[in-house]
Amino acid sequence: MYHSMYQQTKQELERQVRGMEIASVNHPIKRINKLNYKIRSQSNEEIWYNVTKKYGSNLGSRQDGQWICTCPDYRFRQIQCKHICAILFSKKIRGKVISQDVAPIIIGSSDSIECLKCKSEKIVKDGNRHNKKGLSQKYLCRECGYRFVVNTGFENSKKEPKLICACIDLYFKGMSLRKVADHVKQFYGVSISNVSVLRWVQRFADVVSPFVNSLSPPHLGGVFQVDEMVVHVRREEIGKGHYQWLWNFMDDSTRFWVSSMVSQRREVSDARNVFADAKSKIGTTHAVIHDGLPSYNEAFQKEFYTIKNPRVKNIRSISVRNEGLNSRVERLNGTMRDREKVMRGMNTRESSQKIIEAMRIHYNFIREHSSLGKTPAEQAGIKLELGENKIESLFKIATQN
Repeated sequence: MYHSMYQQTKQELERQVRGMEIASVNHPIKRINKLNYKIRSQSNEEIWYNVTKKYGSNLGSRQDGQWICTCPDYRFRQIQCKHICAILFSKKIRGKVISQDVAPIIIGSSDSIECLKCKSEKIVKDGNRHNKKGLSQKYLCRECGYRFVVNTGFENSKKEPKLICACIDLYFKGMSLRKVADHVKQFYGVSISNVSVLRWVQRFADVVSPFVNSLSPPHLGGVFQVDEMVVHVRREEIGKGHYQWLWNFMDDSTRFWVSSMVSQRREVSDARNVFADAKSKIGTTHAVIHDGLPSYNEAFQKEFYTIKNPRVKNIRSISVRNEGLNSRVERLNGTMRDREKVMRGMNTRESSQKIIEAMRIHYNFIREHSSLGKTPAEQAGIKLELGENKIESLFKIATQN
């Protein structure tokens, strides 16, 4: 049994090494979109394998999904092959490079457009298309003659991207779903449903969250604050009332909101999940500041404690001497409370987690912090050239990467 486990581990390491070789050298890897890739076979240059990420209850978890490949190795053994390892390694490299100051992301212009059918770059403009959402630029491929419209990040959307982004921005600035729909009807003359606004916000979280979570902020201060607050979730009953706990973990100096999770209780396991999620996104940690909840101490011992120097400091901000050390995360809780009052609570824990994730993205990358004069992401060293319409730019960058 031990020999078989050793052989399996050895084979997995070999696949990872081969995947790193494929991603490192000039080996053909074609990116169809963020969930679909093509990799040329090393043994036969005429064969291409499809690497796709699938979601569903029978394929991994609903949040992480599972990568599958059409190569014989994956079809026979149902484990990560060298092609999947190559894709994961290349995505990790791209995320690290994007997060550095020397390599800001620049949204591609029409010169870098590829044909949706044959992937050729010989593209010319071919007039405009008139429909309900206005004018759309059409393109013609000189290779295959295919005509198409580029709508990166807003595929199959019936409304104009600028209108969708305006609704998302109004929602995050405190308006309710119905007030956003009423505002759009009065000032833009467009009738939309409040449910459409909610779906656009959820889509914003689904599309942008994987991209921003792959970025590693290089300029975090290393001193972090964590706190929990009660949120109203209508369809979750725990004891009296319908309440859940929202955990917020943020950097002290840059105000970068690192992690947010919703749980039923305030047990040690819940606090450990927050710390583990934050550890996967941050680098060096000098200290963690929290209140007197006993779960924090036990979770800190499991996740951050080490016998090596320098050790991470565990600071409990409960005495008069330490009063106000976690004031910044408390202020973040106040921002969340202002938003929740308008919402009158959320439906389920899953939907509330998605809405809060969208709020975290808006707080870090869209909303300019009043005391910093810039967004927390910019203060943390993530340089994204988003321009004026930051929400639309984030949609496009996340779709391209």
